[in-house]
Amino acid sequence: MTGPQDTSTARGEGSRPADPAWTMSLINNLMRAPLDPGYAAAARKREAAGGPAATGLKSPLLIVAMLVIGLGLAVAAHALRVPAGVADKERTNLIGSIESRQKQIDTDTRKINDTQSEINRLQAQALSRQNDASLADRLRKLETQTGGGAVTGPGLTLTVDDAPGAGTDAQGNPRTDSSTGRLTSTDLQIVVNGLWQAGAEAISINGQRLTSQSAIRFAGQAILVNFRALTPPYTISVIGGPGVADAFRSDSGGAYLRGLVDDYQIKEKLTTSSSVSLPAAATPALAYAHPPAGTTSSAASSAAPTSPASPSPSRSTQGAPRP
Repeated sequence: MTGPQDTSTARGEGSRPADPAWTMSLINNLMRAPLDPGYAAAARKREAAGGPAATGLKSPLLIVAMLVIGLGLAVAAHALRVPAGVADKERTNLIGSIESRQKQIDTDTRKINDTQSEINRLQAQALSRQNDASLADRLRKLETQTGGGAVTGPGLTLTVDDAPGAGTDAQGNPRTDSSTGRLTSTDLQIVVNGLWQAGAEAISINGQRLTSQSAIRFAGQAILVNFRALTPPYTISVIGGPGVADAFRSDSGGAYLRGLVDDYQIKEKLTTSSSVSLPAAATPALAYAHPPAGTTSSAASSAAPTSPASPSPSRSTQGAPRP
């Protein structure tokens, strides 16, 4: 049986540090012979068989494999880069085509406006030669109501714009994120309807005269008025009496606009003026109904309607269902 003193002696011997000379000898051996003896034996065996002592990166098979891999990576990178270049080229061509068509539309619009001005001048000359002076007054009143003629009078100008830093989500919806402040077609519709309700006599948005056939729509990230894309800020010119501005502010349209300003930081500015000019709307394409060729009104009125013959009952060839 070992006593406590022997136990402490054994613990002291077990915890004694190793010989430093032995540790240094191991390090010296690693420095002198870093290669495992097995590798050296394999190299000598390879030399005895007539082969090279070492097979490093100069192996022909390895070089060929690296060349094949590099060629594959180069081809893949080129294949990935080509579609992007083609897409950019197609996008550039599409933008150029759109701009060219837009210029052509602007040129045709100017020609239409010039022709319409000439028609209005000739029409005024023809009306001046009529004995009925009230005919010209009725025509001017109808043109004001329908937007067929340019008008000038007292009114107001309401300018609305997107909030600073306004944006859209990935689907182009400006109301998905509550922090966005981009105006939509619905916003303009509500504001315009509020102005009509407040007593406006004529309205235009960025030079586009509104009539009973006008449409305010949202296509992608653009607002269309009369099928023309508009860019902010949106200037709403209104002709009306002096109470239109106050009536709009106190009505539902003004309340909706204040909500846009408070909740989405939409920018708005309303100014009154003693003279506001609005352009004429584009002349609408009128459609006329004509009777079919070869028929007369008397023949159509004398023709008696005939009732369709009642179908004769047919006997079923199927048997009655079994209970």
